[in-house]
Amino acid sequence: MAERTIPGGTTDEVAQAEPVEAAPLRLSRRSRIEKWMFLIPAALFQLVWGWFPLVFAFALSFTDARVRGPISFIGTQSYTRMWGDPLLGEAFRITFIYAAMSIVLTFVIPILVAILLMEMPQRVMRWMMLLWFLPLSGIASTILWKYMYNPEYGLMQGIVRLLGLPEQRFLNDPNLVLFWLIFPGILLFGPGLIYMAALQGIPSSYYEAAEVEGASFWRKIWTISLPRLRPVISMMLTFAIIGSLQEFYWPQIMTNGGPGSASRTVVMYLYNLWGNLRFGDSTTVAIFLFAIIMVITVIYRTFYKEDPDA
Repeated sequence: MAERTIPGGTTDEVAQAEPVEAAPLRLSRRSRIEKWMFLIPAALFQLVWGWFPLVFAFALSFTDARVRGPISFIGTQSYTRMWGDPLLGEAFRITFIYAAMSIVLTFVIPILVAILLMEMPQRVMRWMMLLWFLPLSGIASTILWKYMYNPEYGLMQGIVRLLGLPEQRFLNDPNLVLFWLIFPGILLFGPGLIYMAALQGIPSSYYEAAEVEGASFWRKIWTISLPRLRPVISMMLTFAIIGSLQEFYWPQIMTNGGPGSASRTVVMYLYNLWGNLRFGDSTTVAIFLFAIIMVITVIYRTFYKEDPDA
């Protein structure tokens, strides 16, 4: 039987030939224009409000910036002066303590609470989610808690007296002021809802298979819930680290850095320097804080694995 031929050779020759690579997909001119129309505004926004202020602040830290008069280059004098400033060291110490307490109390606890709420009846879980997501203004809730902490007529002092405990000084106690600043975040930590949403996205078949294998409640949390929450925990922990190290408005309104300087964070100290027209020094403090946050974030993102199956 004669072998059928096709242009360029026989069927066997074509079968043995190398497969032809698909031509790369080329966007039409209209698609390219649309792509750049979306990219250019975002790039300009990031350039104007992100990179330009960063570069400008870095340059400003090497000058004796002032409101009026010429600005002259002073080199690293601001860095040397602020590096030896004991008040800045104290502000960093307070900030690190505040950040550590904030992450432990308002980050770890909501994860556990969200996991436990998922085991409750649907009706109870909905009510708890509603209470957890009260639409309160940040400034309004800050002023409300300030009145609640009043050592004479505040609600918290009334609860302490009702329980027969020794009266507390709350925000006037230099040893406990950081704890009382963080305490409201334990009760009203809105991002806890994000953990609950992520838990609801975990297939129930995972838990059913674990129950068949005889896994206990805590074993299911350790092997299923926490690993599946890892991407969300990674994102939220990054935000928590950055936010807690940049804390400003909550202690500013609640204590104004007091009593004494027991609750004065780095950003609050930076704000005081800026108010005293020490622009070069305040910008230098901002550069210090930026560098520390960048190093901590890079180290964390390098060693923390987001993939739940890793």
